[in-house]
Amino acid sequence: MSTAIEMMPLLFHVKICCGCKPLKKVSLRMRILCLFIAAAFITCNPKQEEPVIVNSSDADIAYTTCGNGDTTLLFVHGWCIKKEYWEPQLKQFCSQYKVVAVDLPGFGKSGKGRTNWNFHNYTEDIKATISQLQLKNVILIGHSMSGDMLLHFSNKYPNLICGIVGIDNLQEPAQDIPEDAKKQLNDFFSIMKLEFDSVVNADMKKYLFKPDTDSSIVNRVMNDVYSSDSVIAVAVLQSLYDVSSQQKKLMKGLKHRLNLISSSVNPVKQDSLLKYCAKGVFVQSVKASSHYPMIENPTEFNLMLQKAIFKLKLPE
Repeated sequence: MSTAIEMMPLLFHVKICCGCKPLKKVSLRMRILCLFIAAAFITCNPKQEEPVIVNSSDADIAYTTCGNGDTTLLFVHGWCIKKEYWEPQLKQFCSQYKVVAVDLPGFGKSGKGRTNWNFHNYTEDIKATISQLQLKNVILIGHSMSGDMLLHFSNKYPNLICGIVGIDNLQEPAQDIPEDAKKQLNDFFSIMKLEFDSVVNADMKKYLFKPDTDSSIVNRVMNDVYSSDSVIAVAVLQSLYDVSSQQKKLMKGLKHRLNLISSSVNPVKQDSLLKYCAKGVFVQSVKASSHYPMIENPTEFNLMLQKAIFKLKLPE
């Protein structure tokens, strides 16, 4: 939670736009904006409900939920991590919204008995969560690999959600993979199946963090990666590369604006996205963060997420 000193410039801004003039002279849009900005800095320590299991075809889905708002924020984590990475957001937003964070099958406390780890199944998992929990006015928020789930879901089930927010993903449409590169990828995955920890440490760790990323963040993420089921982790990663070739087509079919919150090390190429995203693109970037801005800089991240939510509530 921000200290009083950190909050003073914000509170001063809110007072300027809402408090120093008679309210009748301030536009309704400005009043709403001020309330949203102020709310973004109000945190609480909710009593989170115990994880409950949602049944989805051949795998159970564990989730945590809090809040009772008429809008639902549904958080979906990235590769080899879990729903606890959204705890700063649950604390921030459950006083205003209903908030749900899931463990995707194969990770965390969700089922691991599935044999096909493709993104079609993950799209159906999200649908099952929304349907069985009877979630309303859903804003779907996905980190890392879950960006492809956002694209699939917006194309297949647009009426079940009212917006999507990608977290450090979908920086540009994926390019088609040449045949020779596909062979190299297959060789890489073959080695990864045999030497998962060493491949992750040598070839992937450098892409996930900045050199000065806090060691506690690095250790937390890497411990979760190392402790994941390596067979599932590799299968999901392979499926991600397979599905990425559909990004241009799926972006053209988006029924919602593409809202993105990126890290400072993975800039978004907005011009390339605008060629495909007919509903537009709204991009924000969290300063001094690597691939996990929601836990590296939760205060700035939460403010940007609140802004994205606010824009989703305005006409496109």
